[in-house]
This record gives sequence, C-alpha cells and structure tokens, in this order.
Amino acid sequence: MSGSRRPARLIIAVSAALLVAYAVIWTQVSSFDIGRSDFTAFYVGGTLLREGHTGDLYSQAVQQPLHAELIAPDREGNLPFVNTPVAAALVLPATFLPLDTAYRVWSLLELAMLILAVALAVRSVEWPAATPRIWQAAAGAVALAGMGTWTMFVQAQWTPVLALGLVLAYRAWKRGHLATGAAVLVVSAGIAKPHLALGLLAFLLGWRERRVIAGAVAGAVGLVLVSLALVGPAGVAGFVGILASSTTRWELATMVSFIGVVGSLFGNGLASHLIGLAVSALACAAAVWMGTAVRRDSSRLDIALTGAAVLSLIASPHAYPDDLVMLAPMVVIGLAAGARRAGSSAWTAITSPVALVLGAWALITAAACIDLIDGATFPPGQLAGWALAVAAGLACVATGQRGRRVPVPMVRAAGLGGVQTRS
Repeated sequence: MSGSRRPARLIIAVSAALLVAYAVIWTQVSSFDIGRSDFTAFYVGGTLLREGHTGDLYSQAVQQPLHAELIAPDREGNLPFVNTPVAAALVLPATFLPLDTAYRVWSLLELAMLILAVALAVRSVEWPAATPRIWQAAAGAVALAGMGTWTMFVQAQWTPVLALGLVLAYRAWKRGHLATGAAVLVVSAGIAKPHLALGLLAFLLGWRERRVIAGAVAGAVGLVLVSLALVGPAGVAGFVGILASSTTRWELATMVSFIGVVGSLFGNGLASHLIGLAVSALACAAAVWMGTAVRRDSSRLDIALTGAAVLSLIASPHAYPDDLVMLAPMVVIGLAAGARRAGSSAWTAITSPVALVLGAWALITAAACIDLIDGATFPPGQLAGWALAVAAGLACVATGQRGRRVPVPMVRAAGLGGVQTRS
C-alpha cells in the first residue's frame, strides 16, 4: 500500500508547485496589466449599474469613456462588459474600491470559490472504501493545478461560479433533490457564463425528468425576473444583443472550445461559424444521449455529468483557457468514478480508468498551455479543442459501459428518478 501512495505524493508535490507558481505570477501583475485584464470589463459593468445606468448598461458609447478613464494613460480599446445584469450587481460592491485593489480582492474571491468547489467534490463523491486519503487529496490537488486556474486567477474571471454550481447541483442530485440541483446549475451558469452551459442544458433535456426540467425552468425564470428588476426590458435587450455579437468580436483561433480548432484552420469567416455551429449541435446531441443514459441507469450520473461538462465546453461559441476551471470539480468526480470501476488496481495500473482521467486532464492542460505560448499556430492549429474532444470521447465510452462500482444507498438511487442502481 505504501507503494501506491508514492504517485499520490508526487502528484500533490507537482500540483502544489504549480499553484505556488500561479500565485507568484499573480503577485507580479502590474497596474498596466490589471487595466488589460478581463476584470476591467466587470468593474465597468458594476460601476455603470451603481451610477444608475440600466437601459444603456450595454451601450458601447457609455462603456468606452469609463473604460478609457480607468486604464489611462494606456490607450487599449474598450473591453466590453458582456455578462448578465446579475453579474453586474454582484461585482458592484467591489467598485467602491480602486481598480487595482478591487482586482486583487476579486481574484482571491474567485480562487476561494474554486477551492471550495473542488473541496466539496472531494467530500461528495463515493470513494471506494479502501481509497487512501492521500489519493483523495491528490485528486483535489491535480484538479486545482490545471492551466485554467492560472489564467482565471490572473484575469480575475467568473468561471469558478459555474464550477461551484456544478458541484452543488451534483450534491443535490445525489441526495434526491432534483429540482434544486437543476435550478442551482442554471442560476450559476446564467450569472456570468450562460454560453458555457449549452451542453449541460442538453444533458438536462436528455435526462427527461420532470423535476429536473421544472427546476431548470424555475432557475431561468428567476434570473430573467431579477435581470428585469435590475435593468428593465431595454437593458435585457442590450445584453442579448451584445452576447449575440460576442463571437465575432475576437479571433476564433484563441478559443479553447472546438470553434478554436475551426478558426485556426479556416479563419474567422462565415464558413468557420457554420462549421462551429454544426460541431456545437453534435456535442449537444452527445450530451442529450448522456442525459438519457442517466435516465436509464442512475449509477451513470457521475461519469455522464463529467462528460456533459466537457461536451458543454466543446460546444461553447466563446471559451478561453480560464473557462477550463469549470472542469476542476468534474475531474474529482471522474477520478472517483474511475476508482469505483477499477477496484483494487485503481491507483497503480497505468491503464486503469483513473489513469485515463488523469491523462485526459493532463492532455487538456498541456494543450492549453502550448496554445497560449505559440498562439495556436502549432499544427494542427488550436490543440485544446482536440484535447477536449479526446476527453469527451473517453467519457462517452465510459458512459456506455457497465463497470464495477461501489454500491450506494438505495435512497440515493431512488432519488435520481426512481431508477435503482445497477452493478
């Protein structure tokens, strides 16, 4: 058993070293770089809402002067606020602080949220009884050490909100609270990153459980009502308009979703957008199938939800390296599912499901890192999209299999739509 702990210690050591490196890089971010970070757009949105801009919150003519004033003397073009009105309301308190201070506080809050999401995943999954605690710690450490954590931390991005929503939804579903879990997932995605949830929504539709659908609808209605209360119909219309145009604003080849692969091969033209739309539809169809698999057999929830999250990222029309953190808690869930299938050899065999999950996560991180370094010019263009496709393929194969697993209480199986656990 001591031999099986050595790889875990190595994983924890490497992950800790990476996290320390990310923190050191974050401390070196200058005021100039803060002015060019994604957080500047959030700060503009929160400030405009605080100053009473509602119907014109998404007006470029209104946003641009404030953005220029914030980053002066830098003359970088306006980075528009494209998140939901609810996101503007959440970031509003930070706008009482100077930009540099607000950036630091917001970065730490998002990192804390990501750590919480991963910690909850470690505590929520069903580990085989013989799983050493050091391997549970290793699962959490490697999930946190991904490439997305660095870019999220440096950009002070929102995606940990979705990561936390995913694990909270998973916890609710495992306890039989189907409507609550779906509502939490929709709200967390809708706060700032609705475009990342296309595959997850397809997964819920494929599940075809009325309580899940009802919870998702309730969450969406709640978001719309809050948004209307914050900015009115004109503001909501402005958000829809700016969101629709966001995919044509930046280079497709810089994105980690599969549209990045298409963009790096064919450019930013209409053909690329049409191909990307077709790929998104295919990914969503696969996510529907995964939801259907859970409807037939509730024991497949862990691996199917993990696969749906990967497919959702593939399907997104707009995703960057920081968005990879939405997969961090899913890595933990996938590792636990792999351990249940592999039995006693889970943590030592290089061909075990655990090793495949770790390998897929390492591949995604390495691909995103290469893309960031070489600008996605390394043949065959954007690599992260290909790595995500490999991970999605593995998840589809695993979802279709009937592997060994640790039995769960029957009350949990019944809670997931009344389908009993299969072994």
